[in-house]
Amino acid sequence: MIMGGVNMKLMKGIDDAESQLQKEKQTTKTEEAMRKGTGTENNKGTVRNPQKSEKQPRIKKNTGMGKNNEKETDKMLKKQVFSFRAVLADISIWKAYAVASGKTMEDICNAAMYEYLKKHKLAGVEQAIFEAIKARDANDR
Repeated sequence: MIMGGVNMKLMKGIDDAESQLQKEKQTTKTEEAMRKGTGTENNKGTVRNPQKSEKQPRIKKNTGMGKNNEKETDKMLKKQVFSFRAVLADISIWKAYAVASGKTMEDICNAAMYEYLKKHKLAGVEQAIFEAIKARDANDR
């Protein structure tokens, strides 16, 4: 029951962060529109302080032309680095297993997570939250 409360707080935090991002985007657009709409012809004789604009990071777009390049780009965009903390001795054991089996740590970690999800089913509110997050993330793609 405690996990359900934690998950609800997590979902609320995610929603709050997303709404804050939307507000910031709207504020930026409004400020830009006001700057464009404000002319200097009515302000003769007045001194205006220069406005500092907030720099936002720009996303670099891949401009490759081939289909193979598009597929590779899509594959790269779908992957995300995920890490977690673990005891160094455990990590060295996992790495040794990966090398010995001829696999990568990524392959082993993915298989382990899927196996964990199969063996540890969610129920009730936790399952509803899980499905909602999956649906939201599927719509973002």
